[in-house]
Amino acid sequence: MRRLSRLFHAFWHRPRLIGATIFGALLFALLAPRFGAAPGLLLAFDIASAAYLAAIGWMMATSAPAAALRRAERHRDGRWTVLLLSLLLSAVVLLALHLALRGGAHARRPDLLLAGASIVLSWLFFGVVFAQAYAHADLLARRAAAPALLFPGSRDPDYWDYLYFSLILSMTFQTSDVSIADHRLRRVVLLHSVVAFFFNVFIIAQTVSAIGGSL
Repeated sequence: MRRLSRLFHAFWHRPRLIGATIFGALLFALLAPRFGAAPGLLLAFDIASAAYLAAIGWMMATSAPAAALRRAERHRDGRWTVLLLSLLLSAVVLLALHLALRGGAHARRPDLLLAGASIVLSWLFFGVVFAQAYAHADLLARRAAAPALLFPGSRDPDYWDYLYFSLILSMTFQTSDVSIADHRLRRVVLLHSVVAFFFNVFIIAQTVSAIGGSL
């Protein structure tokens, strides 16, 4: 019961994620009977994730440091559970992507366009979810005067710095000019790098298969 309470608390303080999840579920219920389960899931995910990413982008652009710290405190409970559930959602979307493209040469142009949009949005969603996890972990650590991530320069990092750190990991599976000072966060970075590697391998394989089948 306590775990359920903490999970409810974790989602309750993430209104953008809750809103996008409910919106996506409603869209799937409307689209799946018409387009099929896999295309319906991809369409629902694309629309809901685009709305979620737009909301997160606005939040990142307008959040003051004090507001970011308050958000990190509210998101302390269940933040890793939310991260793992988000990864599970990404896996389901990738499965739907595979099912939608398994027609190969018979895949229609709208299917390929939908697949392309799903690839871009799922990659961005993946990076943004990890960026928020890094931001909140580091902001809480900085409050205790023990930063978990060491950025170059004297300016305190903002959300865009954490997004930079996350997307670099997603692209190269390694850090750039940011050092990791917390051993627990290194485990998250390790998970991020491994998942990102297989994510990118899967995307490349699906893209080559779709392009090759359509020639």
